[in-house]
Amino acid sequence: MSSKPIINSLNISQQYFGTLSSGESAQLFTLSNAHGMKIKITNYGGIIVSLETLDNNAVPDDIVLGYDNIESYENDPYYLGAIIGRYAGRIDQGLLFIDGNSYQLHINNNDSQLHGGFKALNKQLWQATTESSAKNVSLILQHTSPDGDNGFPGTVDFKVKYSLNNSNELTVEYFANTDKTTVINLTQHSYFNLSGHQSGNIYQHQVQINACHFLPMNKDIYPTGEVKAVLNSAHDFNQLTTLAKNINSDDEQVVIAKGYDNYWLTNDNVISGEEFAASAFEPSSGRKLTLYSDQPCLILYTANYIDGSQTGKENCIYQKHSAFCFEPQRLVNRVTGANINNTILRPDQPFYSQTRFVFETVSA
Repeated sequence: MSSKPIINSLNISQQYFGTLSSGESAQLFTLSNAHGMKIKITNYGGIIVSLETLDNNAVPDDIVLGYDNIESYENDPYYLGAIIGRYAGRIDQGLLFIDGNSYQLHINNNDSQLHGGFKALNKQLWQATTESSAKNVSLILQHTSPDGDNGFPGTVDFKVKYSLNNSNELTVEYFANTDKTTVINLTQHSYFNLSGHQSGNIYQHQVQINACHFLPMNKDIYPTGEVKAVLNSAHDFNQLTTLAKNINSDDEQVVIAKGYDNYWLTNDNVISGEEFAASAFEPSSGRKLTLYSDQPCLILYTANYIDGSQTGKENCIYQKHSAFCFEPQRLVNRVTGANINNTILRPDQPFYSQTRFVFETVSA
């Protein structure tokens, strides 16, 4: 990591962000460190509104897609920057089966439930508190989802903790407890463009994913149940690979998704914390993002359905392939196998997961 001038120390502050249609007030929290990194998060949906880092010339830029006001987030169809749950991903027909019991979930995406349904965690106003220490500053968000919420069984207490330190690491910790057996699959849905949120497509970004296998999807973006080796495929990111190489290729999976939108099964040394799950590097800015996760699965999503219909920050019109998401999570319920966590959450088994986003600048 190149050395940068000290700009300010660790700090966290709070300001009014806007009034929701419900009449409730959303707050905006700013976490900053001694190396020019500044993250703005609202307690509405736990959304990362902006994430500012320096490039290799010590010039700051905001590297996540987002909006300038709370009204746009209420109407956002893309889950920009949000906490996703109760269940990230699609559940076919909204049919959920747990221990021989069936549940009809609310349908919100064609014939499926997507990302937890209507007014899921991304559309909730979370209770917020802050913490400060010599090592980091933290925003703690808490929300209780009642039994039957979007059709899911169990009352679930959620907590998400965002922490920033002076090593340019953003840590996201997820906690959940339930009073009835249910399912859970949580992730963070920030859209990154390391050359700046307003800079256009991500084709020159170089991506690496520590995974030897991925899950093919059918035409409706459901896993087929197969597990395929990435070797010699458009999904082989074991070495840094420029997205332009295959993102518009005629590979069947790329064509189905209109880019990348698959599950990669991360290697065992990723889950144990010995190795990173994924990284992305943008040569012109020198910015690099490295992701560490304890989850068995990672989605690389390349903003395939953003279509220019929404006005983002600074009046920016975001287009297809203008950002990427790294989404660590549990395995979807169609896939089983040795040493693969499923998505069941039981009352005597509290859920915990941690993701670290590490930001730095390197020479091309």
